[in-house]
Amino acid sequence: MSQRIFPQASETAGGFSSIALLFIMLIGAVIVISLIGYLGSSVARREQGPAGHRLWLRASCILSICAAICVYLWGALHVLFMEDVNMREACVRAGGEAKASRVDGYESSYVPLRFTCRISEGGSYTAAIPPWINPALSGLVSLALLTGVASGITRNDFKRGDAVPSQQKRKA
Repeated sequence: MSQRIFPQASETAGGFSSIALLFIMLIGAVIVISLIGYLGSSVARREQGPAGHRLWLRASCILSICAAICVYLWGALHVLFMEDVNMREACVRAGGEAKASRVDGYESSYVPLRFTCRISEGGSYTAAIPPWINPALSGLVSLALLTGVASGITRNDFKRGDAVPSQQKRKA
């Protein structure tokens, strides 16, 4: 006979609000759809002439931003409907029944996206959010920053009159 022991833990994950997460997910979905629409219209406008480096850099920047938002939303989806029983089950899956029986509370944060089971003797362990979410986020944000900066640098080159070879052919 297995007896389930429920620790004296908080009713909700400290720091996470379901309403705030729903709002973040709605805003994230709107941003992704808007950026994809902007990217499509940029590509359609550039279809008349040859595609330069700036278009490819800007497109990769926008796509990496969209991917980062989608990865964040996927991680947030794992904690959106967490209730006391679901939090406990997440702690059991991550650390086992013995460790989960010593859990006395939960901690969470939005950046980095994290849900932590706090142990009564001190210490904690991560649960509920897949371990690849935060490294993927940092990689995608870094890629977005690099391609965004590179796109800005090439834009400044065009303003000074330094054209890339594909643009020089068009002027001749």
